[in-house]
Amino acid sequence: MTDILEERSRRNREKDGLFAVAFWQLMAFLMLILLIWTNEVLDLTALWFGARESGMNIYRGCVLTIGVILVGVITVGHTYLQQKRIITGLLTVCSGCRKIRLDDHLWEQLDEYVSDHSLALISHGLCPHCFEDMKRQIDAMEPAKKT
Repeated sequence: MTDILEERSRRNREKDGLFAVAFWQLMAFLMLILLIWTNEVLDLTALWFGARESGMNIYRGCVLTIGVILVGVITVGHTYLQQKRIITGLLTVCSGCRKIRLDDHLWEQLDEYVSDHSLALISHGLCPHCFEDMKRQIDAMEPAKKT
């Protein structure tokens, strides 16, 4: 039961994070659209810089708005895809074999899981403690080989 609650909590956090990012991206694109139409109505370049008045051009405003909407959809979609590649939440890892539990009876190697669910690459090495342990084991086997 606690696993189900943890999974729901993780999914809610992911959705909340994506919602917040998408909301602020949407606000930024709406501000751009507002600026486009404010410029069309008030002719901001003539107002601020003293340029020659160009008059309201609805075609130009519509083309720019469509461009902003298209870029907005692409940006939010790309953000969604990137957010899916971020590993968050609680992962159950086997202490013995270092596999990750995906389901009650389904386990996957840590390397494969990270490669499938993120953009991270895995490299293997030994920490100083494990290196010393490995070195002691090798040194202990060497006298046994000589006899």
